[in-house]
Amino acid sequence: MYKYIIYEPYEGTNAYLENMKRCWENKYKVIPHASAEDNLYVLLCTKAIVLNWIESNLDKKKKKQLLLYKLLGIKIVWVFHNRIPHEFVDSGQQAKTAKKNMRFMAGISDAIILHSRNSRKYLLECTNNSKKFFYVPHPDYMRQSRWGRDVQNEDDCFTFVFQGAVLPYKNIELLIKVFKDLKLPDCKLHIAGKAYDEMYEKKIRELCQGANICLTLEYLSDSAVGEVIRKANVMVLPYDLRSSMNSGAMLNAFSNHRTVIVSNNAMAQDYKEKDFLYIYDYSSQQEHYEQLKKTMKVAYENGIAANRKMGENAYEYTRKYNGDKAVIHKLEKVIEAI
Repeated sequence: MYKYIIYEPYEGTNAYLENMKRCWENKYKVIPHASAEDNLYVLLCTKAIVLNWIESNLDKKKKKQLLLYKLLGIKIVWVFHNRIPHEFVDSGQQAKTAKKNMRFMAGISDAIILHSRNSRKYLLECTNNSKKFFYVPHPDYMRQSRWGRDVQNEDDCFTFVFQGAVLPYKNIELLIKVFKDLKLPDCKLHIAGKAYDEMYEKKIRELCQGANICLTLEYLSDSAVGEVIRKANVMVLPYDLRSSMNSGAMLNAFSNHRTVIVSNNAMAQDYKEKDFLYIYDYSSQQEHYEQLKKTMKVAYENGIAANRKMGENAYEYTRKYNGDKAVIHKLEKVIEAI
């Protein structure tokens, strides 16, 4: 009877959306909300609506719509991406509203998808109904990376790379300061991704003056992302642990045969027994500076060959445990339960 899955947001620049839709399409036709909202036949043939990042803008109208979908028998699947929306981490009232929205979503959902096993403890802050919790591996980026050329550095310089949207919560300013203070010989940092806004871009450019830092502050295609990552010896992801829980950028690095330095978020905790990445923890801004600095120095001193081997091991693990087959298998468990 059921033919459709409504997927929101349906479009975007994040390759994650395309990768997850492809996995859902193993069983259902995936459609945008706009294709279903005024079509009763489609709604009655819809198994579920899958919602990503909705807690940022969940107003009364959307809540009523979700309740209507429940009455029509449509199951609600919420993907639990972040502890709170990144943009609200320093905004008291907005953070409270987001937390309230997350509790609402936890209550109304028939299933809640977690992309890291260790994010379960944060979800328990929203609901104790663990029967709704389903771990589904975050999809890899093998399909995107296959189009990227395996480029190498043009010199023997050790290269750290940050790749992703250049946003305040990702601690780019801290990364720049740490890199400049390290003063590592024959070493450079490449920051690649579209900046938050023009003022933030200007700030980042000013901070990088006088250091061996390359900036590509623009939107990059999937193939260009792969090329940037493959020029790295190590990717650096110093995310804010107050909001960060998962890291698609980490899996993108692994999909491109590269290792990472990453702060100890929930997804990183899933890898704590693995030896193909660098994980560090912190409890204050000063400690974040010290631990990031220490970890980058260790990665640099390990050398290019050792880091490449770590990247190859990360790739093999990711291909096995985050490929479409593994994701689809877990999504089938979600479908069976709802």
